[in-house]
Amino acid sequence: MAAFVLHRIEQPLWWMLVIVAGHFFLFCNVVRARRSFEVAWAGLFLVNSAVWLWTGDDLDWLRVILIQLPITAGLVIAELRSDRYHGVFARRTNPRLDDYLKGRIP
Repeated sequence: MAAFVLHRIEQPLWWMLVIVAGHFFLFCNVVRARRSFEVAWAGLFLVNSAVWLWTGDDLDWLRVILIQLPITAGLVIAELRSDRYHGVFARRTNPRLDDYLKGRIP
């Protein structure tokens, strides 16, 4: 709703809210990524955006997302391959899920 309102009042960076909210949903609700991955993604998103602003180029959603997508993919793949993965399809993909859920894997 906030992104819609920002778009309606012609805030040029309304799309950043959509990207951040979408990734928050992906990391927290789908993949259930560890907090350090979420913080790393957020920090790299800020750096990515800041570099576009600093260089004087347009801070365009397509440019930002093209840089951010490999970062997102890398973090998601790293989480999916970890022994602590407990997101979507974890029963199928993580043979050590029960060990993680019982606290045997930090």
